[in-house]
Amino acid sequence: MHVSSALLAAKSPFFYKLFSNGMRDSNNKYETTLKLKASEETPFKELLHFMYIGTFSSTDLSDHHSLLDILIVADKYEVIQCMKYCVQLLLKLPMTQESVGFYLELPSSVSTNMEVQQLMDASKKHLVAVFNNREAPRDELMNLSMAGLEVILSSDDILPNSEDEICDFLIDWARHNYLKLMERRVALSSLLTRFVRFPYLSCTRMRELLVCKDVDKAALLECITDSLLFKEENLLRKHELTSTDSKQKQFMQRSYKWRPVKVVESESPRRHSVVYFDIARSECAGLFPSGKIETQFFTVGKHMFYIAVCCVENSESLSQSFVVQLFSESSEEISVTSRYAVRKNPRESFVRVLKKNYTFNSPQGCRYGEAILSPWSTFIADNSPYFIKGMLHLRAEIYLKTLDERT
Repeated sequence: MHVSSALLAAKSPFFYKLFSNGMRDSNNKYETTLKLKASEETPFKELLHFMYIGTFSSTDLSDHHSLLDILIVADKYEVIQCMKYCVQLLLKLPMTQESVGFYLELPSSVSTNMEVQQLMDASKKHLVAVFNNREAPRDELMNLSMAGLEVILSSDDILPNSEDEICDFLIDWARHNYLKLMERRVALSSLLTRFVRFPYLSCTRMRELLVCKDVDKAALLECITDSLLFKEENLLRKHELTSTDSKQKQFMQRSYKWRPVKVVESESPRRHSVVYFDIARSECAGLFPSGKIETQFFTVGKHMFYIAVCCVENSESLSQSFVVQLFSESSEEISVTSRYAVRKNPRESFVRVLKKNYTFNSPQGCRYGEAILSPWSTFIADNSPYFIKGMLHLRAEIYLKTLDERT
């Protein structure tokens, strides 16, 4: 195949250097021979056709494989305009799990090229959208490649219900893709320590991980210990860690549907859990007129609960109140005592504001008890005592009643 060296040199820095004696292969100024791999022959012909005409000759423009082959060859020979053209055509095609897999497996020399970034960004957004789509079949996620999995878990745009969901997803993915126990244990332990943000895991999930046969217990202990220490740090130190040290990304809170909580569990003298969670004033203001913020699940004894805070309208007075709701996920009949406290100005110490007794006895579970914390106008007022530096700090003590206490 004979081509014009002048045209190629004008279109490609690679060929300009080749024909300007800048490379070892250019010793013969009258003729230069370029050897191609068999797999490059067809895409190279299309590349030449583009350099002459500005389009492709016979390539199916809806075929990801052919366009990617041309893209790789165009990158190798530094034909920037052809790379841009390939990317434009690929972006017009539907994003699928298969095509995204191809894009993520491009050689690093191609994927990191500035001309290809738009395609890589679109692929990553597609994977995040698939993860965030609750109605999409979860089998699609189970068949993700390791590269695709890492894209999703590295993103700050995923919207899980809780960090427990991330943990469960990784375990399910590893069990689906690694059938041999030892291989699964190595892969899963690495994924958990790299991508799970342990400070926001529930205590229940941490305990389950430590007895899970699919993970290396020693690999997790350090992460769990660090997360517990982090929870004890003050807010200023948390801000410093999450904003200045890129290695501390596992300490950054995601955009969870269910708010993470700090839980202290105790079995004596009575089974109870103390739950702490913080809400920004701007989030509280956004609850009006009928919004709700829910926490992640926590346990009291063997029973599962979660808390919600919301703005509720009184049907008689038509006025709003700031309300705390306790939900039970137990199918058993249980009775609890709840004590709610808020850290208040000016002393900034917790002050008990409510005590409520609830009995949950629905066969389906998920019954709730409600407690009015404050009239809404008082709660959200500019001089409200409930906010310290723009944050509401809540504490809930949940005690299980014994049979004797119920009677």
